[in-house]
Amino acid sequence: MAEECEITDPERNRLLNSLHRRLFWVGEQIPSKVKLDGKEVNLHEVVWEIVNKRKYTSEDLENIQTFLDMLNEKEKECERYLEEGDITYREAKEIFNETAGLMRAIMDLQELTVPSKRKARAQTKHTCDVKTEEWDRLIKILDSKK
Repeated sequence: MAEECEITDPERNRLLNSLHRRLFWVGEQIPSKVKLDGKEVNLHEVVWEIVNKRKYTSEDLENIQTFLDMLNEKEKECERYLEEGDITYREAKEIFNETAGLMRAIMDLQELTVPSKRKARAQTKHTCDVKTEEWDRLIKILDSKK
């Protein structure tokens, strides 16, 4: 089966080029879990909670930036592996999907770092403002990065 064979250069290039198309990440799913600094994070849940928070303190914004730095590093790592790794087509598709989801999470969170976009989002919020164990665990990871 072709999915179990090593990925060809044209297939690899097609996936890499797709990652760099403008707005390609729109509609991509944020991965439910991802490993950051060796720790598993419920990425989808954390991003949802951050994006749906009603107000952000300066500490929140600092943590968001640290989190963005971690996600950007993970995205680059995945992209490098997709570009250089000895992988099958199936593995390449999995890495592609994870990378695309990471890019979606990054774009969602980057909007929060722009005051005008943050203000516009706040006017449309209708969800709860809850701290969960996952958020608290992530804060500990972020604090260790400072």
